[in-house]
Amino acid sequence: MRRAAMVALTLLPMTGLLMTGCAPPERPYRPQEGVTTAPSPSGTTSAPRTETGSETGNEPARTPGPETISIGGGKLRVDIDWPAGRDPLIDLMADYYVASRKALVSGSDRYLKGLDLELTGVREAYDWVHGYTEKEKTVKGATRLYDLRVAAVMDKGAQVNACVDETGARVVSTRTGKAVAPQPLWVRAPYLQVLLAHRGDDGVWRIRGFRYDLKGCT
Repeated sequence: MRRAAMVALTLLPMTGLLMTGCAPPERPYRPQEGVTTAPSPSGTTSAPRTETGSETGNEPARTPGPETISIGGGKLRVDIDWPAGRDPLIDLMADYYVASRKALVSGSDRYLKGLDLELTGVREAYDWVHGYTEKEKTVKGATRLYDLRVAAVMDKGAQVNACVDETGARVVSTRTGKAVAPQPLWVRAPYLQVLLAHRGDDGVWRIRGFRYDLKGCT
């Protein structure tokens, strides 16, 4: 990540950016809680793209339409429905999602290092990944990122929304390769992921934090 992004910044009030239908519930949902039943597979809409190039490998396609990314030699498939209207904030959301899932599959947080994160975003992103890798858990199967959109921009703050469908994925033990029990809540049904971003004086958008909501996506 750009280490300059880790300089402590004065927090910009972001509450006004959480729009109706996108605000988190009173008890913020983290996609790692609860139990679920068997997943249902999601469809594939384009030829897969595998990890190549840099260590971080956070380079999803920048053209509108569907794309499939294969992670870990096919252990996890990520389908992204790119919107027609592209924006750096959309890329910020997609880059985070792909990097965090690569970190889960590989068991290494090195994939997060190429992300634009502020201090609060650093803590949340790394804690989420470590919550699985330090317990010898990984993920396999198929996921989908869709309906990516910039929900609000206010001065130097922004909110980006995306729907995430991970019903085709399973959290598994890295030791046994078997699905863990109970399975986390986020593999039960699509959920809304909200990214809060801040634009620095250098003009770069960086992730300040995340919110999750079980409602808002189908």
